[in-house]
Amino acid sequence: MGIVLAPARKLRASLGSDKIKEYDAPVGCIAINPAGVDSSLAWLATRKNVVVAIPPEVLSELAVHEFDNADVELEPPAFGTVDLLALDMAQRMSAELTEKAAPNDLYLDSLVTLFGIHLLRTYTSRRKHAVSPKGGLSANSARRVRDHLNENFTQKVHVAELASVAGISTNHFIVRFARTFGIPPHQYLINLRLDFAEKLLVEGKLPIAEVAYLSGFSDQSHLATTMKRYRGKTPTELRFAK
Repeated sequence: MGIVLAPARKLRASLGSDKIKEYDAPVGCIAINPAGVDSSLAWLATRKNVVVAIPPEVLSELAVHEFDNADVELEPPAFGTVDLLALDMAQRMSAELTEKAAPNDLYLDSLVTLFGIHLLRTYTSRRKHAVSPKGGLSANSARRVRDHLNENFTQKVHVAELASVAGISTNHFIVRFARTFGIPPHQYLINLRLDFAEKLLVEGKLPIAEVAYLSGFSDQSHLATTMKRYRGKTPTELRFAK
């Protein structure tokens, strides 16, 4: 799927045939290319867009939870179609990927999962209106997820993994997690990493670069940027605070 972030004029595209269509693509214009379908796209000027690729098996798994059937067929919209919800998710992905700090993998995974669900609900023959889950996680599910995150917060964690631990579908996990813990999964994970980093920094026994590594951050700069953003202090300021 491609989502246009800046207007593009006179695109020439084909999908599933040799017929070429020329069109102007406004901001939010979405193009969907199902797996195994030949396509072409030509343009005259620099384009700014986000491309999201979801493996067919992942989309099928989401479809099982959404429709109780993995056999769904994508129905690409007409060239030039604007999708504002897809645009919002694409802009969030772009912002996360272009920040100076390393991107939050769980946050990106959450956005891609939500994008896949939106794709199924909007551009398949089985499309339906979104039905939000009524409540949060059960007490047992919440405990299992909390314990799993406490044990693995320094590692890469994926939405599907957490949903499996909770025993619910990936489709509903993000909303139900937020209703239970008050924040989305990626932010909960950031807090765990920052809490651990703060503990090590206050103890003062390890170099800041090693604290960053042990806390699950890609490097010292990533820790500093994240800590400043969410806690209002840099690691150095925290270490020497009285």
